[in-house]
Amino acid sequence: MSTMSQRSHLTDSETWRVIGRLEGDQTQDEVAQAIGVSQSVISRIWTLFFWRLEMQAEDQDKVVDGQQRLMKIVI
Repeated sequence: MSTMSQRSHLTDSETWRVIGRLEGDQTQDEVAQAIGVSQSVISRIWTLFFWRLEMQAEDQDKVVDGQQRLMKIVI
C-alpha cells in the first residue's frame, strides 16, 4: 500500500467505474490501487451492487395493484 492517504467515500461516477472495472475482470486489489481506496471499500461496493440487483429482481416479481413495480438501483 502506498503512503498516500486512503479515501473511503466515492462519488457515484467513481462507484460505477469501480463496477465497470470489476466486470472487466480486474481484481479488487487492482481497482483499489487505481482508484486510491482500500480493497475493503471495493468489496463493499461490489457486495452492495449484487445485493441491490437481487432486491430489484425480487421486487420486480411483486405485483402492486395489478401492476409490476420497478425499483431503481442506487449505489
